[in-house]
Amino acid sequence: MDQDPQGQILSNPHTGRLLRLFGSSVIDQAMLSGANLLVGLILIRYTPQAQYGYYVLAFNAMMLITTLQGTFIGTPMVIRLPSLDQAARRQWVGGLWRDQRRWMVFGAAAALVGCGLAWAGGGVTTETAPVVLAAIVLILAAVYREYFRSILLMYQRPHAVLVADAVYAIGLVAGSGLAMHHPSAAAVALLASAASALVCGRLLRRALGNDIDPAAAPGRLREIARVGMWAASGGVIYWLFNQGYSFLAAATLDITAVAALAGTRLLMMPINLLSAGVQKQLAPIASDWLHTHGPRQTLRRLAKFSLVMGLIALLYSGVVWWLRDWIFSDILRKEFAQRDTLLLLWSVIFMMMVVRDPLMLLTVLRQRFRMLTAATLVCAVISLLVSYWCMQRLGVTGALIGIIAGELCYLGAVLGLALHGARLVAPGAAGPATLGSKAP
Repeated sequence: MDQDPQGQILSNPHTGRLLRLFGSSVIDQAMLSGANLLVGLILIRYTPQAQYGYYVLAFNAMMLITTLQGTFIGTPMVIRLPSLDQAARRQWVGGLWRDQRRWMVFGAAAALVGCGLAWAGGGVTTETAPVVLAAIVLILAAVYREYFRSILLMYQRPHAVLVADAVYAIGLVAGSGLAMHHPSAAAVALLASAASALVCGRLLRRALGNDIDPAAAPGRLREIARVGMWAASGGVIYWLFNQGYSFLAAATLDITAVAALAGTRLLMMPINLLSAGVQKQLAPIASDWLHTHGPRQTLRRLAKFSLVMGLIALLYSGVVWWLRDWIFSDILRKEFAQRDTLLLLWSVIFMMMVVRDPLMLLTVLRQRFRMLTAATLVCAVISLLVSYWCMQRLGVTGALIGIIAGELCYLGAVLGLALHGARLVAPGAAGPATLGSKAP
C-alpha cells in the first residue's frame, strides 16, 4: 500500500515536537506584540503627546540595551552551549549572569551620575527626571528578564517562557491603565513595565531550576568578547536603521514630533506583526526549497511571497486611509501635525519592508551575513543623514523621507544580493552545496 509522505512527517514525534515548539513561540510573540500595541493605543488615547513621546524614547532605549545583550551574549552561547555537558552549561549560564550583574551595577551607577550632571546643567528637568529614572529601572529589569528568557529558549522550553510572558503582558496592559490619568504617565507606565519584567524574570529564573550555578566563577564575558562584539555591532546597526530616527527627531525637532511619528506608525503595526509571523514560518520552508530546488527557483518562489505581502500591505493601507478620520478622532483621540502625510509615508515604508523581507531570506540562508551587515550599515547612515537634512527643512515628515531613502537602498541591496546569489549556481545545480560555500 502507498504511504502518504505528508502523513508520515506529521506523525513523526520529532516533527510534532518541533511544531509544538514553534507554535508556542509564535503565540508568545503575537501575545507580546499585541500587548505592546494595546499599550501604545492606550497611551496615545489618554495621555498628552509629550508623555507618549517620552515613553517611546525610553522604550526604544531599553530595546537597544536588550538588543546589545541578546546579540553579544546570545550568539556565542548558541554556538557554544550545545557542545557542553550539563555541568559545564550550568557553569557558563551562572558565570555569565554574575558578569552581567556587575555590569548592571556599574551601568546603573554611571547612568545616575550622568543624570545628576544633566540635572545640574539643565538638560534634565522636573518633567523629564522621573522618566529618566524610570527608564533606568526598566532597563535593569529588562536585562534580568531577557537573559533568563533567552536561556530557556535555548534549552527549548518555550512553554515556560509563554507562561511567564503572559504575566508580563498582563502587567504591561495593567500598567498603562494606571498611567492613563497620571500627570507623569510615561514614568508610571515605565515603572509598571519594570515591575512586570521583574516578576516575569523571577518566574523564568525559577523555571530554570538547577540548570544554573549561582556560585559559578565570573569572567565568561571576556571569553566570548570577540564573537560577541561582532554580533553586537550588527544588532546596533539594525537598531539604528529601525529606531534611530526617533532619537534624531527628538534632538532635531521636539518630543511631540516623536509622538507624531510613533502614533501614526502604530496604525501600521498589524502589517509588521503579519510579516514577522510569515517570516518565521517561511524561513524553514525556504531552507527546504533551497536544498531541493536550488537558489534560482527559491528566489522565484520568495518573489511571489513578496508580491502577495506587498498587495496585503497595500490593501490594509487603503482601509486605514479610508477610515483615518474615524481612527484618529474616535479611537486615538489625537490630531498630529501633518497626519495624513505621515500616514501615507509610513504606508510606503511598510510596503517596502514586507516586500524586502522574504527576498532577504535567500541571502540569509546562504550565510552572506557580512554582506548584509555592510549593506545595513550603509543604508542606516544614508537614512539618518537624509532624515536629518530633511527634518531641518520639512519638519517631522523629513524623518520618514530619510527612512524611505534608506529602505529603497536596502531593498535594492537585498535584491542585488539575491540575484547575485541565484546567478552563482547553474540552473539544475544542487542546492545543498551552496549553503556551505564561502561568501564571494
